[in-house]
Amino acid sequence: MLSNAIDEIEDPRKPSNATRYSVKDAVLGAFSCFFMQSESFLDYQRQLNSRSGQDNAQSLFGLEQIPSPEQIRNILDQLAGSGLSSVFVRIYQALQAQGYLSRFKVLADHLLVALDGTEYYSSQKISCPWCSTRTAKTGQVTYSHKALLPVIVSPSQSTVISLPPAFITPQDGHAKQDCEQAAAKRWITNAAEIFGQQGVTLLGDDLFSRQPMCEAAMASHFSFIFVCLPESHSTLYDWIDFNAANGKVQTIEFSKRNGKTDEVWQLRYLNAVPLRSIAPTLSVNWCELRVTRQSDGKDLYLNSWVTDHVLSDSVVSAVASAGRCRWKTENENHNVLKTKVYHLEHNFGHGQQHLSAYLLTLNLLAFLFHTVLQLADEPYQQIRQRRGTRKGFFQDILALTKYLWFENWTDLIEFMLEDKKTSAKSRRNTS
Repeated sequence: MLSNAIDEIEDPRKPSNATRYSVKDAVLGAFSCFFMQSESFLDYQRQLNSRSGQDNAQSLFGLEQIPSPEQIRNILDQLAGSGLSSVFVRIYQALQAQGYLSRFKVLADHLLVALDGTEYYSSQKISCPWCSTRTAKTGQVTYSHKALLPVIVSPSQSTVISLPPAFITPQDGHAKQDCEQAAAKRWITNAAEIFGQQGVTLLGDDLFSRQPMCEAAMASHFSFIFVCLPESHSTLYDWIDFNAANGKVQTIEFSKRNGKTDEVWQLRYLNAVPLRSIAPTLSVNWCELRVTRQSDGKDLYLNSWVTDHVLSDSVVSAVASAGRCRWKTENENHNVLKTKVYHLEHNFGHGQQHLSAYLLTLNLLAFLFHTVLQLADEPYQQIRQRRGTRKGFFQDILALTKYLWFENWTDLIEFMLEDKKTSAKSRRNTS
């Protein structure tokens, strides 16, 4: 899928006899660095060139020639990351068609898509026309790159499925800085065709629970469960308080075991609540979850949401669980990308056009590919289980490919699964 998408990319360079490396070599060269979890382009490029003749860049990733890091950056800087969005979509469609997403579905066959932005580059010295800026009181300007990283999440699954990102960058014809909410609206509009007839519920923090965002979701046939805090929604909570005083807010309570802790879940909900005071106002449904420890009554969790899902005693618990699992976009997505060998905030290259965004897109694709392997590939699952940590597993991969040549990925994986490894000498002889 990745190779096919790269073949569709138009080479932005003018035809020249001096052109040595193809766009495909540049894209695959960068992708292989992320896939193999190398923190340094230069170190990884030295490793690829550490042998003469056959090399794993050709056999495992399909490179014809290995560009230098600077050559890769120069080519990728001219490519828009949107050219690889189709890979995310095709992988989602394949996972859906083959049933791997059935375990993620909740709320009458809905998928949950968490929308959350993150900053992946920041500097007070290096900038490009696509940087966002913020100016301190001292006059110091900080340049940054941010992106919305949508992922499919589920209360019952520890993994997340990456979807095409939306970059938070200055927009043509707009005087104001771009923001997470504007990027989310663009993503919602563009993503409507991805899911077809599949029901999708969007998850977002309190900044998303505004009428324009809710209307944008509904216009693209998405449902929503957005955090809704009292301090930012005074009209809505005045309505809640009035109805609570008149006994119209429904309450259910039950006990639940969480690990070694007995918890008490108290859920309050009310349908048909005005989202704002300004007419016309959207009517939404509201729920609140309070979790306390049964032994001493200590509060463990409190949050509330607005949604277009109609609430009842049989539905409200599932809605609250869905809203609560939005945190997985932080723990299982942002934190993994930043701290678990993907080096999201490392400056692999900034460029003057698209380089920073393009490298992020390739990094996200590497993360997605690893997730698909974890979901669908039994040998990969066996190796990961044996090796334990993600970091240790990829250290093994890097070491093996530095000293041994593998004809293909099957050869590499079978070698790692062998109980008795072939000696390096005999391997050279058989090769």
